[in-house]
Amino acid sequence: MATIRRSGSGWQVLIRRKNYVGPRSRTFLSRDLAQSWADAVEERTKKVFLDIPITLGEAINDYINGPLLLHRSAENEKYPLRVTAESWLGDIPLINLQIKHFAVWRDERLLKVKPNTVMRELRILRVLIDWVRDERGVEIKDNPARHLRVRGTGDARAPFFTDQDEKKLLYELSQMSNPNHLRLAKLALATSFRRSELLSLTWRNIDLKKRIIYMYRKNCAATDYSSAPRIIPLPCKAKKILDELSERQGKIIDLTTGAARHGFDKARKRARLETLRFHDLRHIAISRMWSSGMNALEISACSGHRDIKMLMRYSHYQLSF
Repeated sequence: MATIRRSGSGWQVLIRRKNYVGPRSRTFLSRDLAQSWADAVEERTKKVFLDIPITLGEAINDYINGPLLLHRSAENEKYPLRVTAESWLGDIPLINLQIKHFAVWRDERLLKVKPNTVMRELRILRVLIDWVRDERGVEIKDNPARHLRVRGTGDARAPFFTDQDEKKLLYELSQMSNPNHLRLAKLALATSFRRSELLSLTWRNIDLKKRIIYMYRKNCAATDYSSAPRIIPLPCKAKKILDELSERQGKIIDLTTGAARHGFDKARKRARLETLRFHDLRHIAISRMWSSGMNALEISACSGHRDIKMLMRYSHYQLSF
């Protein structure tokens, strides 16, 4: 790391280490003094760089206990990351990672899951490798995961949901002991909100008189970790649901994420809507907004989509809802 050489009447020390912050050269009257300073710098940098992850698995563990905690989709990202860390790919040193490693990983995953799932997991790995390179000091010249392609992606969902299907689903949800399950589905169909957004809503976020919802949502991890404020017009159907509630303190939907998921899955199976997902209600709500005559700006204000292309993926105006 340190090079000691003769310089005029003294001895010069040159520090050569990537990401080292501090004086990179210093001249001393004797070689012993130069060697002592070089040893001190090396000892100090050992402490600083000791925690740099070596393998992809170590980087994943650091990532899960670090930046991932700030992600809005942290719970959904943990599982595929842990699976990758425990696989053979997790044992590969970061500096040796090549596109061929990710190509083999991709082909193995495609035997178990759909292409879109592989693509989502690949996006997570791309962000992770950028993080260890840019913020942890790992000497990676390029991110090999960014050059990999997954064929067969782009199978966007277009859920077909009739009025009769809606009646069956809402009936089964109404039979549950906790009325929050029915309330959650109704608000999803009225607002196009994500389940996580609805479960985090409190009465402090809502102004019924002005018919406005104030919401803060974390940006995508690939962008940054800040929260972006949204001011959303409260749809008439959603206001009617909220007006019927007598309790107006705390959360609007008093359910945990696990309970909400389990309740909806139980109801859709009883209603024989096996292929329906809760996120499909977002597709359905946005499509109904189109059919009611709302324009793209009005719909994006409700849905939170910033990209018109992504908004169109959720719009199935040609279907009869």
